[in-house]
Amino acid sequence: MKLVLKVSSNNEHCDGGCELALVDLTPQLGAMALRRIAVLREQKNLDADVEETYYWAYVVEYFSPWVSLVSTEEEVEPAVKVANVLDELGIEENEVLTVPESFWVPSCQIAAVECGQMLVRQDSIAFTAIPRHASFHVRTVEIPLAMLEAAATGASTARV
Repeated sequence: MKLVLKVSSNNEHCDGGCELALVDLTPQLGAMALRRIAVLREQKNLDADVEETYYWAYVVEYFSPWVSLVSTEEEVEPAVKVANVLDELGIEENEVLTVPESFWVPSCQIAAVECGQMLVRQDSIAFTAIPRHASFHVRTVEIPLAMLEAAATGASTARV
């Protein structure tokens, strides 16, 4: 299942073109996330102060859906399609959207990031990164445990 997640920046004035994130939540990624959550829970049994763990992860495409970022005429139509699909699915009202498998983001809208990580909590995961040439972090909203379990079994879920 493909998900679009809202992203926040710890810099109130800039997000580095990372307004949203696209994650292909495959059964393999869902199962990996569930294993990592299980490890965190085991660690928490040994040390109650453990709250979250971080793993290197480069499975997320951070992007901005707005046409104003495109640089050529050929890029306008695909950029408009991305924005229209997200508007139709209600990106303004939802923090996590399930998008069609055919959904893709043109390369002109994908932000360059460094140090991508998966943040694991007891009942969810999120992703964080540093936009290239920036000194701040961006972070996605959390993907809840139920959605990870559905992905790991190959089941599809509706919007959260």
